[in-house]
Amino acid sequence: MTSETGEATEAANQAAPAPQSDTWRRALATRRTQQADGQGVPGAQASRVDPDVSRRAFILGSFWTGLGVSLLGGVGIFLDFFYPRNVKGFGGPVPGGNLADFPKGSDPQHFLSGQFFLVNLDPSESRPGGSDGGDGLLALWHRCPHLGCTVPWRSGFNFEGDKGWFRCPCHGSTFTKAGVRVFGPAPRSMDTMKIDVDAAGNITVQTGTRTAGGPDNPTRAI
Repeated sequence: MTSETGEATEAANQAAPAPQSDTWRRALATRRTQQADGQGVPGAQASRVDPDVSRRAFILGSFWTGLGVSLLGGVGIFLDFFYPRNVKGFGGPVPGGNLADFPKGSDPQHFLSGQFFLVNLDPSESRPGGSDGGDGLLALWHRCPHLGCTVPWRSGFNFEGDKGWFRCPCHGSTFTKAGVRVFGPAPRSMDTMKIDVDAAGNITVQTGTRTAGGPDNPTRAI
């Protein structure tokens, strides 16, 4: 009888559930998510990037890249537009015909594309609006030194009893055939340009090489 009672007690002890505290401890251990101190973090978990941070960096990078490309493109267009290429007309060499086309003492001829007058001064033309003693070819920039108006040659204009002058239509500045100022608000005489003449008498005016006008304009004739 005693033997049967002991066996029954042992069986009951084996079938009884574990204490409740042990059950909760095991459950908490299996659900733990926080890494213990000193425990390594898996590589896949460590490489994760916040999607918002990545998106913001992409947008900012795209903005600055686009802005930089736009600025570089604008600078390139500007340089391409203003870079001189085979300059023709004003600012470069301009053909002025042949010496035979300019009889001494004749009226100045206007070259609009080069913005200059060509005149063959005759030293014997002693009238007030004449050559001022100059002898040879002279290229005069048609721009008035006052405010930049185009100054025409007016063969019929009478100034102080003499006909034939450069006369500015804007403010009345008046110049001799050699471009020497005799009247008006212009601060100096008409500017001159460099002239090249080859062995055949062909004339080239270097419109990019200009000298401020002065009383010595007649001596610059070649």
